[in-house]
Amino acid sequence: MESSLIDPAAKIGRNVTFGHGVRVYGNVEIGDDCRIGDFSVIGHPSAQPDTAQPLRLGAGATIRSHAVLYEGSDIGPALETGHHVVIREQSMIGENLRLGNFSDIEGACRIGDFVRMHGYAHVGRNATVGDFVWLFSLTTLMNDPLPPSHLSDPVTIGDMATVCVNAQLMPGVHVGRGSFIASGASAHGIIPPGVIVTGPDGEIAGPVRFMMHMQSRTRHPWPRHFTDAYPTRVHDRITRLAAEIEAEAAAAAQND
Repeated sequence: MESSLIDPAAKIGRNVTFGHGVRVYGNVEIGDDCRIGDFSVIGHPSAQPDTAQPLRLGAGATIRSHAVLYEGSDIGPALETGHHVVIREQSMIGENLRLGNFSDIEGACRIGDFVRMHGYAHVGRNATVGDFVWLFSLTTLMNDPLPPSHLSDPVTIGDMATVCVNAQLMPGVHVGRGSFIASGASAHGIIPPGVIVTGPDGEIAGPVRFMMHMQSRTRHPWPRHFTDAYPTRVHDRITRLAAEIEAEAAAAAQND
């Protein structure tokens, strides 16, 4: 704490701890029981200072070293980051986002509850990510359809979708709820709910419910076998949402 620079205008809750070399700007509200790691920057000034709003960081956050959180975002409780992450301004983030090492959220994004982003994930500006979404390492959510340009066509990912390692979500793609983007796939266009997308052409390979690990006989969708990875209080919510998505996927398949 002695080596940190905390603006006296910042609003800081109870039981908040700071590592060495932390910078907290004045336009910040930090909830109770947060831990801020070494050399992190909380409330970094926005590139658009005339429209800047406070950074609101919910209770129970764990911010690991060298994180940079810009002013102007509203982050729900129990954020957990890895090292060297960036969250830009004007983002709305739900409960218990886990953001892996060297990942970045490039601002004006909408991130749901209990989202998991592994290391080196890149979320382009204005993206929308639903609840219980998984983004594995090196996934890229693009937004410029003619780079470099001033055009913006952000990505939308529905609830409970899974995006695997090194997948690319092209500008404007809408990933349906519960869909599965395979490793190395390039997803584009409108993707129905509950399907598997594979390969550089983003081909739909079939329904997610047909996916199975042969040795263990474990089947997707993942709520059938992975609900225990979340707090008990949200298990019913996961079950209801999974049932909605399976019904939606079945209806979409019948209409094809």
